[in-house]
This record gives sequence, structure tokens and C-alpha cells, in this order.
Amino acid sequence: MTNAEEKNILTNKDSNIAITSEEEPVLSLLVKPNPKLHVCVNDFTQRCARSLKYFLPGTRISFLKQVSDWLNSPEMQKEENFGTEHKKQKNNRTIFWLSGDAGTGKTIMSSRLIQLEYNHSLIGWHFCSHTNILQNSTVSIIESVSGMISANLPEYDAAISDLDQDELKEAKEKNDSMKVFELLFTKPLNKMAPPTDINGKICPKLIVVDALDEIYEIYLEEFLRIIRDGCSELPSWVKIFITSRRYDIIKKYLFAKVSFTIAGTFVVWMQYALMHSCLLQNKMKLLLERE
Repeated sequence: MTNAEEKNILTNKDSNIAITSEEEPVLSLLVKPNPKLHVCVNDFTQRCARSLKYFLPGTRISFLKQVSDWLNSPEMQKEENFGTEHKKQKNNRTIFWLSGDAGTGKTIMSSRLIQLEYNHSLIGWHFCSHTNILQNSTVSIIESVSGMISANLPEYDAAISDLDQDELKEAKEKNDSMKVFELLFTKPLNKMAPPTDINGKICPKLIVVDALDEIYEIYLEEFLRIIRDGCSELPSWVKIFITSRRYDIIKKYLFAKVSFTIAGTFVVWMQYALMHSCLLQNKMKLLLERE
């Protein structure tokens, strides 16, 4: 190994994971929402950038392919999936749940997915954190993601043109998160025709929600109801990628109800996800020391 190559490898003392010094430009996640929504959009630029520092190029290829296959499943192109409410969810897996213990790389994978799909299918994202209660209330998450959708999906602006501001304000004052979700997600997204490319192929749209288990306890169950009941009413071209630890309350909501089973849940369990990468980098460190 040359001196130049050796200098290009740094070791994070806290994690013992080697990272390259040649970093990609920071992906800006700050967007400007439609002012009609009157919502506050969270900026996760630095949160995503920090996680991406620990992503090792060339790893997790099989996992990312699983996500890509789910996102672009052949069922997306079948007209019968866009008929009745039952049909449009029956044959399409709308939820991808990545679960695993702490430190298995779930947030890294969320960040990598956001990076890969930013200029493609991605329309909304949220990183939950137990250190910011207000940012992680159910209503604030719904509002922030809806603002991102308005900035990334032009057709959404037309769909909210008749949004009843008084009804939305009342729902917020009552902290009626399901009503807020209906007004900002269910109604406008169902009014839209499925997005297509120039060849008429349906283009799925992706929402990423990372670390559900970090939502403050008083909001967690409320948010899980939105995922279980509210998301089953969304059109099939809307795909939701979520991550969390495998907590009993989360499993209860994700597997408890028939409506969610119909919507389809694709579950991946990450166990010791970073072990191979850590071992690989430790070997590289030993080689460097020998040199």
C-alpha cells in the first residue's frame, strides 16, 4: 500500500470503522414547502451526513437490491392494483420495515437510501430522535413530511388546492393526528393519478421514516396507528420505508390487524449488521500496521 493510499484511510476511534477522507458533497435536505400548507419542515442535512460517513462503499449491495426490488415491484404496473380501495393494497407491499438491535446500521441504511433515491423516487423523509420531543410529535412529523412532498411532487400542489384550512387548523388544535393525516396525505394523494415516466410506466414514490422507537412514548402508539390504519388508505404507488428496534409495541401494531396484512409488510431483520464491515476494517488496520 502506498503512502497516499494509507493517508486516505482514517479510523474513527469511537467505532473502529475505517472511513475514507474523500467524502462526497453533503446532500442538502432542506426544502421549501408550499406556503399554503403553513407547515414547518425539519432539516435533516447534518443527521444524514453524519450517518453516511459510516457507510462503506461496496457493502450492503444485496440489501439495497431487496429495497429496489420492493420499490419497483412488477405489481406496480398492474392496472388492477389501482381499482377499488381493497385491490390497490391487496397485491402491493407498501411498507418495508427494517428492524434490528441498536448499532446494527439501520440509520446508515436509511441515509444511504435517501442519498440514492433523492433525485428519483424520494418525496419525504424523517429521522426520529428522543432528544427532540416537539419535532417528533405525530402531527409535527405529518406536517414536515407533507411539506417535503409539496416541494418534491408538483402534482401534490394541485391536489391540495382545495385544502380546507379551517378544518386543518381545528384538527391541529384538537391534536387529531388521524384527521391531519387524512387532510394532508390520504385525500390529496388519492386524488392524484399515479406518477408515470415518459413511457407511461408508473413511478413509485418513497417516504423514509427512521428510528420509530425513538419517538417519545406519548406519541409512539399514536404514530403507529397512523402507519397501521392511515397508510393502508394511501395509493399503492406510495411506498414507505421504516426502521426501528424490534419492540413489542411496534410488532403489535405492524402485525396485529388484517388491514395492515392486506397492505403487505416486507420485513428485514438486521442482526450484527456491521460485524462484517468492522472485521474487514480491523484487518485493513492490521495490514497498515504491518506495513
